[in-house]
Amino acid sequence: MKRHITHYIQLCLGTIFAWFTISCTSKSNNDWQNIEFYNVEKMEQLTEEPLNAKQGDSADFGLEPNQEKRELDVKVDMQFMKSENCTNEKVCNLINGHLMELLLKQSSNLSIDEAVAEYIEDVKSEFHGDEVANVYYVHLTGRAEYGKENVINYRLIEDVFTGGAHPSIQTTILRFNTQTGDLVTLNDVFPTLNQPQLQKILLEKLMKDMNVHSIDELHQRGILEMADMFVSNNFSLLEDSIEFLYNEYDIAPYAIGACTIRVSYKDVKDIISTTWGSHK
Repeated sequence: MKRHITHYIQLCLGTIFAWFTISCTSKSNNDWQNIEFYNVEKMEQLTEEPLNAKQGDSADFGLEPNQEKRELDVKVDMQFMKSENCTNEKVCNLINGHLMELLLKQSSNLSIDEAVAEYIEDVKSEFHGDEVANVYYVHLTGRAEYGKENVINYRLIEDVFTGGAHPSIQTTILRFNTQTGDLVTLNDVFPTLNQPQLQKILLEKLMKDMNVHSIDELHQRGILEMADMFVSNNFSLLEDSIEFLYNEYDIAPYAIGACTIRVSYKDVKDIISTTWGSHK
């Protein structure tokens, strides 16, 4: 009897250990979970003396003194990828390279710190070449977030003021395949031939969200008055839906601001590519 009980206990413990091992192995093979994010922050402030103050004797030549100093404030606060797993480390490096090239406009051959520093130097050069704005700032905030399985969505917000009536806030969303490090494009998710149908679905969803029944009613709200509906390249692949973002002026004026349209995978099941159509 004792032998049977001992055998039974060993069998149970073995089953539990096997289940635990499989669970851990499954989790470790999930690229989506093996990538972590870390922040890189750098800020510089610069004050440029008035032009006439530099000239010293400019008043002797009948020039109007310019008493206003010009100020620059540039800040980069972005998340980048890292992983302790060797395979995922290569993927992280590819994603970080995309972020440097597409968002910072710098070579992926640079280190991340070098790319951020070069970006700030480029902004400073533009500031020195701009003789209009006395207050000039550029703030970049980039955040990564887990989305659909094996997808990381990256959202960069550019808050910029270079003179004029108001600042400009633009959002850029990129999507990355965590198995390959590749950028996921609109054409990857929706074949080109299916995009007119997607545009129609987005317009219908926009009207439903705004509680209107016609484009004329949208026009009365100030939406799509100066532009036709289009499929935005700024979209996130979420677990249960796809979120399309339209920046200010894309389909609505500055006073209305950015617009977001979300459609479920079920809404687009007939036009989405098979690679990205299924979801868990």
